[in-house]
Amino acid sequence: MSLDAFESEIKTEFLIEAKDLLSSVEQCFLDLEKNPECNKVLNNIFRLAHNLKGSSGAVGFAELADFTHKLESLLLALKEGRIAVTKDIVDLLLRSNDYLVATIDCLQKDMTATYFNAELSDLLCNAMTGTLNTESSSLPGPTDIEVRVLPTESKARETFAVPGSVEIPLSLIETSTPVQNKVKDENIRVSLVRIEQLLNNVGELSILQAVMVQQSFERDTVISSLMRETLSSMSKIVKDTQSLSMGLRMLPIKQTFQKMQRIVRDTSQTLGKDVELQLVGEETEIDKTVLEQLSDPLVHIIRNAVDHGLEDSGARMNLGKPGTGCIRLSAFHRAGHVVIEVNDDGKGLDAAKLIQKAKDKGILSSDALISNEQAYQLIFAPGFSTKEVVTDVSGRGVGMDVVKTNIKALQGQIEIETELGKGTCFRILLPLTLAIVDSVVVRSGSERYVIPLAQISEFFRPQPSEINFIYGRPELLTLREEHLAIFHLPTLLGRDSATSAAEKEASLLTALIVTDGRTTKYAVMVDQVLSQQQVVIKPLGNEVKGHCGLMGSAILGDGKPALILDLFEITKKARGSDKQKKKTEINKRETA
Repeated sequence: MSLDAFESEIKTEFLIEAKDLLSSVEQCFLDLEKNPECNKVLNNIFRLAHNLKGSSGAVGFAELADFTHKLESLLLALKEGRIAVTKDIVDLLLRSNDYLVATIDCLQKDMTATYFNAELSDLLCNAMTGTLNTESSSLPGPTDIEVRVLPTESKARETFAVPGSVEIPLSLIETSTPVQNKVKDENIRVSLVRIEQLLNNVGELSILQAVMVQQSFERDTVISSLMRETLSSMSKIVKDTQSLSMGLRMLPIKQTFQKMQRIVRDTSQTLGKDVELQLVGEETEIDKTVLEQLSDPLVHIIRNAVDHGLEDSGARMNLGKPGTGCIRLSAFHRAGHVVIEVNDDGKGLDAAKLIQKAKDKGILSSDALISNEQAYQLIFAPGFSTKEVVTDVSGRGVGMDVVKTNIKALQGQIEIETELGKGTCFRILLPLTLAIVDSVVVRSGSERYVIPLAQISEFFRPQPSEINFIYGRPELLTLREEHLAIFHLPTLLGRDSATSAAEKEASLLTALIVTDGRTTKYAVMVDQVLSQQQVVIKPLGNEVKGHCGLMGSAILGDGKPALILDLFEITKKARGSDKQKKKTEINKRETA
């Protein structure tokens, strides 16, 4: 390897590691604001900054090392108690971190780039001398930070004298853990492209294995007992390999969640509100592809919760609430999905106000009649906003539209639960992975369909006595003293059922008990459950792409394709009309 290639590789590795370091630094700054007297936080910040300064100088990024040296000197003064931790100091530290992130991004695109840091350097120097005045010299915000690239021949580095800077003793950066006891890092960096290739190959292997198993059970296939045992063992190994390869793309949601702390802090300060963010389930793992596209929707929902959802301190106290608003961001697994909830204890959504605003904007006709649940969904309409004045935070009517579009692109769903005066919960349901899914293959008429196993709690053939017919209402299935609504799959899909009335009377249909892991439960009737297996999700063609309730397609054991259905989405409309009928009946009874 040539010297230039070797140097480039070292710099590339440094930039990747630096980005990870800066992510940790920002979180430490936010912790420092909450606990300014915590020596552990200060020690951690100082250690990270020192590592960044030393490594950047070692690989040849002199400008970066110069700036981080100034930042390190300020951190040392904080650590030694010569400067107090104030809001202005934390603001300066966060802006410095933003500048460093922008610098790293610039260097990743062009390692020969030169950048200017005069304003922030002056502010760091002023902070060291105790003359930091954010009123006369405003701190640059995240959008104000600019990294400018100069031609190679005109590069010149600006230097700044840092009053009171000292050499850092080695004892200040050593950890309490002896060197000989350090655990060796066994992680390696693997290109995402290689992981994608591995997943594709494992997926194809899974399809071939399914074909072999299918063929082994054909009537005209002669196969030895040893071969059957071998196929069985191979099936287990393929399944384990699938799980292992999928795990390579799974990452904890922690880093994305922690970024929201900065969003809450900056937005609440802009709006003059006191807001606390609680994080729950940060170690929940999610597919990397999903995680990368999740950040923008969460940012919009969080900002919306701070701006629209939470009242200001005075209004909250008048209502008997704590002066500080609370937003709870949580993640957990449920029924084969990753569920992300954003709860606030604010004023909740006013359905009547939303409907009137939609009519004023022409989104709804003046005589439109919709339910409260439908009214809540209006906030996702393009151009819809309840803000009278457009601000830097909100009012343009594009944020929540982006949320729904992005979540739908991830094959996910978003739900809203709200109570006027109590608060709102935005619930995002996302698939665990976009590659492979445990499923059951069912037959309905002459067609076969694939249904994710996580959506089904059980399936069985009901007895005639377990199916009840009520005039003017859907059929009901009695299951362990519980009455569940029945939906027929052909009807849901708009297809004619090939099942005869005689077959129905003989109870030859199979009931799939569908559940979302909470209280919602109902039955979907199919002709037959053919098998249970893992399938590889294949994308749909443009002709059916985006069609309601279609998650993708799969190649089955006989080499033929089948559609993968999302029963939650397919039955949503039917379940909604059933609920509306019940409400109408209750209203009629109350009126009578």
